[in-house]
Amino acid sequence: MKKILLLLIIFLVGCTPKEDLMNEEKALENNDISKEEIVKDEYIDDNPIKLGLYLYTGSYNNKKKLSTYETSFVSGSDIGSFEVFFTDEEIINGTSFKSLFNSYYDKYESIDNYKIGYNIEFTLNDGTVNKFNLLEPNTYLYGDYFYTYLYDDIHVNNGEFYSHLESINDETLITSIKIYAVDKIDEVEKIKLTVFTYDNDDFDEDGNYKGVSIYSIDIINKK
Repeated sequence: MKKILLLLIIFLVGCTPKEDLMNEEKALENNDISKEEIVKDEYIDDNPIKLGLYLYTGSYNNKKKLSTYETSFVSGSDIGSFEVFFTDEEIINGTSFKSLFNSYYDKYESIDNYKIGYNIEFTLNDGTVNKFNLLEPNTYLYGDYFYTYLYDDIHVNNGEFYSHLESINDETLITSIKIYAVDKIDEVEKIKLTVFTYDNDDFDEDGNYKGVSIYSIDIINKK
């Protein structure tokens, strides 16, 4: 009986290293699979679209790209209207918004799935910062301070009067934005306006844009 028990102990002890080795190999295999999955899931943005923000003046000749825009924030008046073109050129020229926009849009291939969105970050005089995305009309989100009007300048006929967007569809391109000052605008120190182009995977879990097609300007309250 002792002999049988001894053999059993030797057998069990002898098998343990082999089993451990097999378990380690399985763990490594599983780990390799996990690494492959991580690589496959890694976010890479191949969006080729370059962007610039330009002030609306009614003319499309000799338009200059903005980096900073300084103006007085006066309740009951426009802070500014800002137009988006798919270029980062410092000065652009054209005869109309649509022709100028399309002259850059048509230089790209396979970009019809990209939409235009905005982010507004504004700082109050007491240092409070508010930040929000605009992917669709939301005119009165911070309506105590300013209204935001969005426009599709492409899907209209040249010379035709059109108003701000109240809804969007799959064809909508939000090519310009107007910021209109209201009652509490005196409490706003500055506004950071950002435009970006995006598709469905370009936002993190908190809704922040994480892509590469992005451009921002600072709008300063001239006091």
